[in-house]
Amino acid sequence: PVDLLWNGGIGTYVKSAHETHADVGDRANDALRVNGDELRVRMVVEGGNLGLTQRGRVEYALAGGLVFTDAIDNSAGVDCSDHEVNIKILLDSCVASGDLTLKQRNELLAAMEDEVGELVLEDNRAQTLALTIARAQAAPMVDVHTRYLRSLEQEQLIDRQIEFLPAEKQLGERAAAGLGLSTPELAVLLAYTKTTNVAELLRSDLPDEPYVQQRAVDYFPSLLRERFAAAMANHRLRREIISTQLTNAMVNRAGISFDHRMTEETGANVPDITRAHIVAGDAFGLDLWWEAIDDLGTSVDVQVQLDMLLDLRRMVERGVLWLLRHRRPPLDLGGTVAAFRPGVDALAVDMAAHVPGAMGASLQERLRARLAAGVPRELAERSAVWPLLHTAFDIVEIAVARGRTPIETAGIYWGLFEVLDVAWLWERIGTLPRADRWQSHARAAQRDDLLSCLRDLTGEAMRAGDMFTPPSQIVRAWTTANERAVRRVLRVFAEIRTGGTFDLTTLSVALRQLRNVVLATGPA
Repeated sequence: PVDLLWNGGIGTYVKSAHETHADVGDRANDALRVNGDELRVRMVVEGGNLGLTQRGRVEYALAGGLVFTDAIDNSAGVDCSDHEVNIKILLDSCVASGDLTLKQRNELLAAMEDEVGELVLEDNRAQTLALTIARAQAAPMVDVHTRYLRSLEQEQLIDRQIEFLPAEKQLGERAAAGLGLSTPELAVLLAYTKTTNVAELLRSDLPDEPYVQQRAVDYFPSLLRERFAAAMANHRLRREIISTQLTNAMVNRAGISFDHRMTEETGANVPDITRAHIVAGDAFGLDLWWEAIDDLGTSVDVQVQLDMLLDLRRMVERGVLWLLRHRRPPLDLGGTVAAFRPGVDALAVDMAAHVPGAMGASLQERLRARLAAGVPRELAERSAVWPLLHTAFDIVEIAVARGRTPIETAGIYWGLFEVLDVAWLWERIGTLPRADRWQSHARAAQRDDLLSCLRDLTGEAMRAGDMFTPPSQIVRAWTTANERAVRRVLRVFAEIRTGGTFDLTTLSVALRQLRNVVLATGPA
């Protein structure tokens, strides 16, 4: 028993118990080969190709071991070759135009070795982190992954037998056992997701958008960015570089099945989903905060880091859904980010101070727990509010429409939230089951209805007063003016909570009562 088995060289040394040595096709090592469930190691790293059969990997992973695939473990080599080719294409064009001599070109290549290595390693760290998160989410996401595999199969983009992916019956058995796809299977799905997404982006005009051209520049080492940024615009693989960068950024951070789920929810295609992810990510500062968490290293427990990453991912995902539902495609990337980013930044810093009651107490408890876990204060304060910050898009839009600041609008939004005792409804909707597609859609629809009610109530309340009226005064005036409607909805809420049954039926009734408040009330 050891922690790590590193396999290199040539030969296949691990198979599954259901495979024969003849199935493996490596007679020279028949006497050495073992089954995946016999490995007494915590993890396997594949420095060579096909050290384990895919079925052997899956068997070992289902027994609790950590293993990806040889393609994942060796992907730095492919990535390094990609960088080399793309750098040489750029520099050779500069040599041909007379901007660089051949000697200078060769000196530059040598000078960039370390930085290229770091760029390659960063790509691979990000991909490995994506698989780590996917592994942690495999069991609750098994139904989503089942539907995604079915979709890829129906579109003839994947062959389960060739890739040794589980059939529907096997996935059903795993779901019943509280399991999901193994990490080697997720690695295969990750590869297909990236390949198909890059192809779809290349068929769109997204790689030609001015807003994303910096992605091609950022791909190259700093020496080239400083001296040859203009030449990068004419790189003959510019569109491919941008499409790959955008795909890696979205899949690594949003998850393997993200675009599939967004298509199920909204009907949007991959280019439009990618646009929305770019906007939501830039509005919420996704890159900055993702890297801040990743940089914590071993100073903070890995589970705390995963929790923060998932909070950040969910916030951006809900922002993507908002954009897909409230903006007509194709999104104006730069204009939409510019419209929301300042207000979102202000809310990210100050919104917690304007969330009262149980919800505010929950934010403070999350902050205390993360500080106690060793998370730096700025990151702890920001991450504490992420579960609520997706409301920022609604709040900013209402603020613009009513001529108030986002912070003032947040005071009214969360003040009404507290007056109407919505916290329990918010929490209960979040705990609704999502074991299949229809349950997921039903839960999402209820969340959307709740947010729509809060948005409409806030806008209606803000029709009273002027830009100088304090938010707390607006909330009190609205509550007084609509006292009868408020009492009625609170009474129904109390009856539902006393009954103790919180399912689609009872929560739908609660939402209908809240919508009735919107319809029956007006400004103070």
